[in-house]
Amino acid sequence: VLERLAEINPQAEIWWDSSPLIYQSWVEEMLKEAKEEDREIMKRQFTRLYNPDKPEETLFRGVTTNPPLCLNVFKIHGDYWAEFVDGLIEKNPGIDKENLFWMTYKEIVKRGAQMYLGVFEKSNHKYGYISAQVDPREIYNEEKMLEQAKELASLSPNVMIKIPGSKEGYRIIKVLTSMGIATNNTLAFTIPQFLAGANAVKEGLEIAKKNGVDLTRWRSVITDMSARYGDLGGLAKKAEEKGIELSEVDVRWAELAIFKKAYKLVKERNYPSKMLLCSMRISPPINGKPIASWHV
Repeated sequence: VLERLAEINPQAEIWWDSSPLIYQSWVEEMLKEAKEEDREIMKRQFTRLYNPDKPEETLFRGVTTNPPLCLNVFKIHGDYWAEFVDGLIEKNPGIDKENLFWMTYKEIVKRGAQMYLGVFEKSNHKYGYISAQVDPREIYNEEKMLEQAKELASLSPNVMIKIPGSKEGYRIIKVLTSMGIATNNTLAFTIPQFLAGANAVKEGLEIAKKNGVDLTRWRSVITDMSARYGDLGGLAKKAEEKGIELSEVDVRWAELAIFKKAYKLVKERNYPSKMLLCSMRISPPINGKPIASWHV
């Protein structure tokens, strides 16, 4: 399916949605659960998705992470990272848990970014970015988000900063863009948010160009957390208030309509951002198939 998607549109980008540090463990787990006769072809498919020896052939063109996703690194490689954390505590007597978390998170981001540097360099900085998110708890704290964004961006040239879709977040996106730092607008669900993000990027880019800022490592994506709109966006509650009964199919069509509208507006208005679709679901069944993604 992913191969067909890539063939249909050469500009399509399929990203790995977790830390690259757990990819090999995930592959091993999938192979363990597979039938013996399927394992060889699955090995080739997994190598096609991510091949560190031939980055130009890697199907995954980017990575998106956040602090909760990086928790999986601890779950899978707990012993190693427990020792790493102990080392930080030993080197930094009296360190509090917040700084300990942040230092560990940055190390996970840095190592993940290094795994995709080959893709980044082979594509002339077009692909191979890893999105690293500022602390989600600081969604309304401009000063803290900017401080964290700068720290994350300094870890590797292919680190893209995930900033939430709050009023404060959009101001930070404008500032980061004006500095030539790549951004990913996350925690966004609606057309007004997408347009606010696109405008922030456009304005920041104009400032960067005016000031002669180096843009060789810059790009912008706007993430539509599609199914989160149906799950968390209050759609069901609003429908109930108006006496409308929504089926799961109705919700899926609503999510798709939002993404299509956003994509159309970004293209029509020549915004420099690219829409990224995530939070996809595999229900309800399509044409009798029990597992099928409406969003794909």
